[in-house]
Amino acid sequence: MMAAILSVFSPHAKEVTSPEKNNGLPADNASVKAEKMLETYYPNSKGVPLFVVAHSEQALDNQIAEKLMKDTENLMHKANKDFTVIELSKLPAAAQQAFFSEDKKTFFMPTYLPKGMENKEVKQTLDALKKDIQDVTPANTQIEFTGPAGIVADTYEMFSRADVVLMLATVALIFIILIVIYRSPVLALLPLVAAGISYSIVDNALGLMGKWNWFTIDSQSLSIMMILLFAIITDYSLLLFSRFREELESGLDVNHAMKRAVNFVKEPIGFSGGTVFLTMLTLFFAVYASYRGFAPVFAFAVFVMVISGLTLVPALFALAGKKAFWPSKLEKRAQKKAMNKGIWHKIGVFVTTKPWTALLPIIVILILFIVPVRSVNYSFNLLDSFPKDMSSIKGYHLLEDSFSAGEIAPTTAIVKSEKPITIKELEKLSENLSDLPYIKKATLQGNPIAENESNIAKINVVLNENPYTENAFDDMEEMRKQAPNLLQDSAIEGQLHFAGETAKNTDIRAASHSDEVRIVLIMTVLIVILLGIQTRSLLAPIYMMATILLSYGAALGITVWFFQDVMGYAGISYRIPLYTFIFLVALGVDYTIMLISRIREEKKHLPIKEAVREGVGKTGSVISSAGLILAATFAVLISQPVMELRAFGFAVTVGILLDTFLVRPMVIPAIITILGKYSFWPKKINNKK
Repeated sequence: MMAAILSVFSPHAKEVTSPEKNNGLPADNASVKAEKMLETYYPNSKGVPLFVVAHSEQALDNQIAEKLMKDTENLMHKANKDFTVIELSKLPAAAQQAFFSEDKKTFFMPTYLPKGMENKEVKQTLDALKKDIQDVTPANTQIEFTGPAGIVADTYEMFSRADVVLMLATVALIFIILIVIYRSPVLALLPLVAAGISYSIVDNALGLMGKWNWFTIDSQSLSIMMILLFAIITDYSLLLFSRFREELESGLDVNHAMKRAVNFVKEPIGFSGGTVFLTMLTLFFAVYASYRGFAPVFAFAVFVMVISGLTLVPALFALAGKKAFWPSKLEKRAQKKAMNKGIWHKIGVFVTTKPWTALLPIIVILILFIVPVRSVNYSFNLLDSFPKDMSSIKGYHLLEDSFSAGEIAPTTAIVKSEKPITIKELEKLSENLSDLPYIKKATLQGNPIAENESNIAKINVVLNENPYTENAFDDMEEMRKQAPNLLQDSAIEGQLHFAGETAKNTDIRAASHSDEVRIVLIMTVLIVILLGIQTRSLLAPIYMMATILLSYGAALGITVWFFQDVMGYAGISYRIPLYTFIFLVALGVDYTIMLISRIREEKKHLPIKEAVREGVGKTGSVISSAGLILAATFAVLISQPVMELRAFGFAVTVGILLDTFLVRPMVIPAIITILGKYSFWPKKINNKK
């Protein structure tokens, strides 16, 4: 009922996505303050940049270029009266040359979209503009739209198309895997029905929250959230199904069997879901808003998942009753005992009989997998993740090929003096900046001194390096350090600020790195505490968390090796390590709690080794099935056109498979067996060996 009501009155979450304010950086950040100054004292800098790039295989005739300029300017004004258009056609010929490549084959027109436009509106506006401009474009001339606004439009279109494919692929994949494993159409459908209802609630509720501006919603977070929701609801369904079947096999009727099943699964589902919920909330401690924005989206989704797992899923299974197992017949008690002779029971016997043999090779392999992490390269250019056929990407590469690397996104140096600034002082400062080894040129353009603010001025700075590389970020940090000396040598008393893509990404890098350390530490401590509460132990949480971190490190190392060494990418997105950590740690805890809950139940009446053996035997199939489904659903992300999503999907898939088939069923049971009665110290769980 809630899903139906929300669907009538709420927009979909995708409809209210929008870019982060200040590019996700705090308002008091250095580059943000510089951008604010630029907007305040130089009004033409306001808005979201859009570059219309024109390219011809032959040098553009002056008359053709002039006509194209005027037509484009008119169409921009027509498209949106709030556009800030830099009217090149009205500039002197000498000034126009700055927007043409040396061979005259490429030129670009800068304009600014008003801030605050929703992504959908940006896309619709640019679609209309593209259509009109194509009608006035000369033959054999290529027109592309790039810059932040062009990227926003292409991103919205890409994710709008991709999400439909992503959902269909996820649903189909889960259904097929469930059919293959359990051979029951009803069982395969029930988790998908529960997930579909839950997703509808989450999607529309987030749409309302976004509409009311409670927080910013990002397209990528919604795509990942959908995958996570379908996969975890399926996990909870399999856990419930396994116990429900056990109780039915013992001779109970459907109602009593379901009550007993829910009574068992409420702790692992509630505790694992609660742990994942709290780990998502740790992202609120992030400084970088792109990380912090994940917190409310995923925390709310996990909250709905847990409620569904404890109410909706049991209700659906209870309604289906024994039909959920059709066409398979429920095994009798004798057959149930025979089940324990299956593969997972044999693994349990092996691990408890030869724990060191099971443990050491896996530990060595995982450590070897971690080694490639040392050679990781991070990419801070979002465009590196996008398909090459997007207009914003083609426009970007046209600029990259036709202009020097630094001119793609020049830096603006803003001087704020305690007294009026003279042109002579600015020229001296420009010379000082140009003398720096990492700066190609520093020039004064137009009216560098702000109107009515004689103590504010700006200088255009072009770096030698590509402005989106870490080398350029290092140069920016060095230039900030040199700022006091540069001003002093120019006889200017004041401050020097830097605005632009390089300054912004330099600050994003610093914020991202500090957030990684902060979130990893907070989340690690939090999970150790929660595992301690769940296991009532001081020792168990330590080795459990250590194995989770080992799985994460190995998954990240394999991802770095595959994408950098095998696929030949220059690097992976700087966000991959933290995103992967959050999900692998949270999901690793999920499976750990499933296993430990069963071992604790068995140890009430069995010696520790036998309890471990039974725990592995009875949860192995559930955890392996759930892990396989979860890995497969995250693997769907590998098919997405965004490289960042592909790398993330690959990392999580590998991590889940390592965790599900090596760490949870073998490493942890082996450790518990080796430690024996001290496994859950200080509480000695059993005096028998």
